[in-house]
Amino acid sequence: MLHRQISYFLAFTLLLLTIGASAAESDKGVFWKATKDSKTIYLLGSVHLATEDFYPLRSKIEQAYTKSDAIAVEADILAAEGDSLLQQRIKMESVYQGKRTLKDELPPELYSQLKSWMRKRNMPEAMFIRQRPAIAMISISMIEMQAHGLNPELGIDRHFLLKAKKDGKSILELEGVLQQFQMLNGLDNPALLFQQTLEQIGDISSFLPKLTGAWKRGDEDELNRLIILDGLTENPEYKPLYDTLFFERNEKMAEKIALKGPNYKSLFVIVGAGHLVGDRSVIKFLSDSGYKLERL
Repeated sequence: MLHRQISYFLAFTLLLLTIGASAAESDKGVFWKATKDSKTIYLLGSVHLATEDFYPLRSKIEQAYTKSDAIAVEADILAAEGDSLLQQRIKMESVYQGKRTLKDELPPELYSQLKSWMRKRNMPEAMFIRQRPAIAMISISMIEMQAHGLNPELGIDRHFLLKAKKDGKSILELEGVLQQFQMLNGLDNPALLFQQTLEQIGDISSFLPKLTGAWKRGDEDELNRLIILDGLTENPEYKPLYDTLFFERNEKMAEKIALKGPNYKSLFVIVGAGHLVGDRSVIKFLSDSGYKLERL
């Protein structure tokens, strides 16, 4: 069975628990400045669901956005929402074709656990039966997070995408929505990850405050331990999964940032906070590429 930190990482990339507006300005978060050859790249560790009292963000963050010529995100979710062709391709990646269903993919006991969760949340089986395991897992996580009062409309990446579109700033994609769906659907043993999600969903509220506290303090060592190191230490056999979810993506995103960054005097980058911690993070790869890094 996959270590719980994998599921918590997936949840963490979607959210941090709500924090008060009075604290938002003083919270450090995960925020970096990278410079090279008179060019500047700001890097913000994002959360994808939040609440209204998550804002205003720290003034240094908003000022860095204002000074930047363009923004870069993992995926331009606003563009995806307005692209019917892309939505159709995403749908094709998300659901089974033909007669195969989620019930065929999962062990009977695991599917029974899913049905118990459906009854608890009053969700119809038809809503999930055609979804692939990784997509159903995301759907469950989103439903649970919204049940806790968190709103995807208030995510940090969406916040800055809306501002960038209004301000006419260029928007770069480091991955793309379709690529992320394909990555998740390509994970080995998706049923195991699905099982872990169901098992941990009831405990997530006791674990997330630890992540929240670490993010608010800007404690990247603690974030790295909670998200990555504990899991690798306890379950080294899952290294290939960490490679897929973290390290390979970090290197590719860093390469694209380093490639596109010099085209702008200042670039504002927003990625999941888990991609900015550890010795194989986006930050480390940029440092190895000759960038000077500074915590803000």
